[in-house]
Amino acid sequence: MSLQNNSTDLAFLEQNAASIRNAKLHIPHLDQTVNLLNYMRIADHVATTVQQPAARIMDWGCGYGQMTWLLRRRNFDMISFDIGADDTCLPPIPLCDGLNVIRTTHPTQLPFPEQAFDAVLSCGVLEHIDECSGVAGNELKSLAEIARVLRPEGKLLIYQLPQRASWQEALVRRLKLGYTHPRRYSAAEIVGILEGKGFRVSSLRRANLVPKNLTGMPTGLRRIYSRFSLPLIVLDRYLCRIPLLNRVAGVLEIVAVKRPDAA
Repeated sequence: MSLQNNSTDLAFLEQNAASIRNAKLHIPHLDQTVNLLNYMRIADHVATTVQQPAARIMDWGCGYGQMTWLLRRRNFDMISFDIGADDTCLPPIPLCDGLNVIRTTHPTQLPFPEQAFDAVLSCGVLEHIDECSGVAGNELKSLAEIARVLRPEGKLLIYQLPQRASWQEALVRRLKLGYTHPRRYSAAEIVGILEGKGFRVSSLRRANLVPKNLTGMPTGLRRIYSRFSLPLIVLDRYLCRIPLLNRVAGVLEIVAVKRPDAA
């Protein structure tokens, strides 16, 4: 994406954030500039990772569609999927205008045929599967389903996966400042899980050593933080390249490829 296109992306997402605030909706991950820039960074990384024109990508657990929108802007054929009833109502915000979401109420099964996608995106989703379904083991069943609908050598792109040793999560838990993820992963653990479900991990890196999400923090503090959004994104990129220090970063980012011999 060109700088001009990125500016257009940010302008639209900021407009969407203003709509959220005006409607007094509680969608904190979409109303702060640093988060919006982070989603744009992820979309750009997807674009450099899936170098296939008009690749068909499922946005697994699409939520309000921010990644669907950003990746369509990068010329991918996006299919938005989420859990819920077919008549689930989306909020009246620009991101959701025209967003067509395929839904199912089953906690793990996907309503798609085998080898339907070139890639599947999980952005802040995998870690919530067992938590939200209330059934231990659904995470593994979901990964098996993703492998089923991916073509051989198709890619599973995982972002915002909570790292077990995250300093931020440890601090929030210790001081009881707000929500923390019940499910967190070490690099070795998630690699082992993915390999056991028919994937090979081709890339693993860390991000969010500098916090991106200040959910629960006072509104004034969040607004001040947002004024420095771009420098914070750049700083985080460099800090997360430092060995050992990056072991306490907030999240893991993984590219896993479906093995040709996977069922």
